[in-house]
Amino acid sequence: MRPYGYFTKGGEMAMQRWVIGAVLAVALAGAAFGAAEEQKLSVTMVTDVAGLGDQGFNDAAWEGVKRAANEFSSPIKVVQSRDQADYAANLSAAAERSKIVVAVGYIIADAVKRVAPNYTNVYFIQVEGNIDALPNVVSYDFKSEEAGFLGGIVAALYTKTGKVGAVTGMKIPPVEAYEAGYLAGIKAAGAAKGKTIEPVILSAGSFDDPVKGRTLAETIVSRGCDVIFRIAGNTGVGVWEAVKDKPAIKIIWEDIDRDSTAEGQVLASTLKRVDNAVFEGIKMAVDRTWEYGHKVLGYREGGIGLSEMKYSRQLFSAEDLAIIERAKELLGRAEITIPSRKAELEKWTPPDLKPKPE
Repeated sequence: MRPYGYFTKGGEMAMQRWVIGAVLAVALAGAAFGAAEEQKLSVTMVTDVAGLGDQGFNDAAWEGVKRAANEFSSPIKVVQSRDQADYAANLSAAAERSKIVVAVGYIIADAVKRVAPNYTNVYFIQVEGNIDALPNVVSYDFKSEEAGFLGGIVAALYTKTGKVGAVTGMKIPPVEAYEAGYLAGIKAAGAAKGKTIEPVILSAGSFDDPVKGRTLAETIVSRGCDVIFRIAGNTGVGVWEAVKDKPAIKIIWEDIDRDSTAEGQVLASTLKRVDNAVFEGIKMAVDRTWEYGHKVLGYREGGIGLSEMKYSRQLFSAEDLAIIERAKELLGRAEITIPSRKAELEKWTPPDLKPKPE
């Protein structure tokens, strides 16, 4: 069994020597726990400002933590951040009382970079954000553009008005990738069906402003859109509030499967398997198979997906469903690259999504 300080990267085992004192502290940490205790490493998750109940990223990460608690009997706790200024203090508090800290959200990554070196005997799992050089940190990113691409295809295939919308949160790279992918999906599905779809995308500038989310959703509906993609964290709660009594307005959910929220009104959910990433990180810590560094997960790696659409499939033609399957097939074989920035869209050529004759 490896001691706490034994970290690996890329499958190669290596003892990272920061300073002599840090190495000794790390190496001795494992001895402080008995065999039974080692299998019950405590886990604390620190949310971003959207918090639990965002019906998205934080909730998905918490599912991974709860799965680890069930499988490894790990004691779990959650610290909900009320403000970005709280991130470093919350992470430090979590590290003081747990052996595994899960940090959620792109914005919190900088705080992890500052705090993690102070707790070399604690494993940190960062969800979104590139942290590549700290031996006690593994960071996971997702190809958000691939999720957005699938969402854009679904929206474009369904729309009856020829206009589809989206409400986004903060202007950060994962959200920009989601938006660029959404526009790419609209473009690709439009080409496959021989029609032009007009997108209306509005930004709330925040992941924690449901009131603004509702206002923006109402604006999008007033402009003739009959599909809204929520890419907004807790702000998306307001998006749903704006349309839940308007069954003619369809929703595409982000990050987590919420198709059953309103059967048929939620057309699909684009999935970031945050739960799987968090569980994998915790498992590496428990099993002493820790591999630090930065991991990027896309559709091919099982990090991105699309819900089964079991409540909405009847709203699409057989040809439309075949187009969706064709897109998933191309992503699974890594035969297409989806733009992650809107600036790349102009020169991007959409793939041929027309179903191939049998």
